[in-house]
Amino acid sequence: MINYNELIQYAALFIIPIFLMGAHNWLISHLQPKTDQKLVTTHRAAEKMGLSLALFIGTVLLMFFIAPSAHLMLNVYSGLAIGFALISSFLIIPIFLSSLLKEISRQQLGLKFLYHQHLWLALFFIIATELLVLYWLKEVNNYAQQQFLVFMLGYSALIIMGGFRLAFPKPKRQTQPIEWRLKIVALIDPIIIVCLAYILINILLKIYNYLYA
Repeated sequence: MINYNELIQYAALFIIPIFLMGAHNWLISHLQPKTDQKLVTTHRAAEKMGLSLALFIGTVLLMFFIAPSAHLMLNVYSGLAIGFALISSFLIIPIFLSSLLKEISRQQLGLKFLYHQHLWLALFFIIATELLVLYWLKEVNNYAQQQFLVFMLGYSALIIMGGFRLAFPKPKRQTQPIEWRLKIVALIDPIIIVCLAYILINILLKIYNYLYA
């Protein structure tokens, strides 16, 4: 039997990134012709490492926050999730998001964007981190849905903040003003990536529940 509520929910989920991609394209098409700015993605590697470390620490703090009790952070499953979060944090920020956001910051987004290698690598590590946290929660708590939702929201916020910091435009000269459209694009682009990750993880969980329910 068709669940129309689920269909409406997924339609709404798909509309959000499509709308944001349209907003990105509109903003890019209305940039001032003489806009000549470079992005934060050209910053030193140490700054990207700092953002990666902040993402990792934030992820671990989120796990502590949602853990039913502190001692449950000291088991094999939490160790696996934390270890993978460490690896993913130092891949997502300085490599995949950095290159992806720099490349799309002045481009129109279309189907080609959805085939971008760095997009899918970033999505893989984001989703894998979230699924490992969910696995840990399932092992220590039978009712993990609410805690996992809190983690997903917090982790998504961390990714958005890190992506915004990476993509935020930096003028070549101190006195050169930054066009407001570029600032909004810098915020929209990581939100698009997080929305796509949210859609994919929901689809994966639905498939899993259907197969193993």
